[in-house]
Amino acid sequence: MQSIESKILYNDRLAEGHFRLGLEWKTPEVRAGHFVMLRVSDGLDPLLRRPFGVYRVTGAKGKASKGTGIELLYRVVGRGTSILSAKRPGETLGILGPLGNGFPAPQKGLKVVMVAGGMGIVPLYMLARDSGGTLLFGARSKKESFLLDGFKGLGLKIKTATEDGSAGVKGFVTALLEKELSPGAVVYACGPLGMLKAASRMCSDAGVQCFVSLERSMACGIGVCLGCAVRSVNHDGKENRNYKMVCSDGPVFDGEDIDWELL
Repeated sequence: MQSIESKILYNDRLAEGHFRLGLEWKTPEVRAGHFVMLRVSDGLDPLLRRPFGVYRVTGAKGKASKGTGIELLYRVVGRGTSILSAKRPGETLGILGPLGNGFPAPQKGLKVVMVAGGMGIVPLYMLARDSGGTLLFGARSKKESFLLDGFKGLGLKIKTATEDGSAGVKGFVTALLEKELSPGAVVYACGPLGMLKAASRMCSDAGVQCFVSLERSMACGIGVCLGCAVRSVNHDGKENRNYKMVCSDGPVFDGEDIDWELL
């Protein structure tokens, strides 16, 4: 983990309210599912850093996990990201990372199935690049299809579901997942909580391992403030009062280890 001032290389608008941010950073090893905490202002408003999933490492040779920078994709949803969207190349941001535990590499011979809901596609890019497989993408409408642009040259099998039926099949992405669950598959998922709950339960019923990347409000990013605690399952059947921190124990968990009823 490093805490540095990083120079902005680019901060390009991809679509309405969506941006691609490039930061100069001679990175330590970054894996799919890792995130960083950014300080977007030198003042007191906003006071806290904001968490952002790493999309990819830049300036690396081949599929290396170390390079000269990182790229983040983000959506403007509040004051912090609104301030960030106005930043220009050459300005600096405080960065803390890489943080968390990322997606484990799939075992050889397993069928890799990735499930992404909207911006949940971000932490799956490096996994898709390195492991291949099938990508199931869910969105509200085809307006979000631009998020797939970076994945189209990776040799993946891509299937899409939209709630309004404007792209792919009409409905939720979990309907596509049901058809992909078979012995020898492993599922990696990131997206809205409802999608993750459904995917985890479907995989459990099918006897398929499912890794989920959770998103929770974070203040510190290192497990100190306890603001991102989630209750975990005790597999020995005893009463469970264990909690895990999404920032330090996750954000990636085995879906079987999360008490979904309390989320």
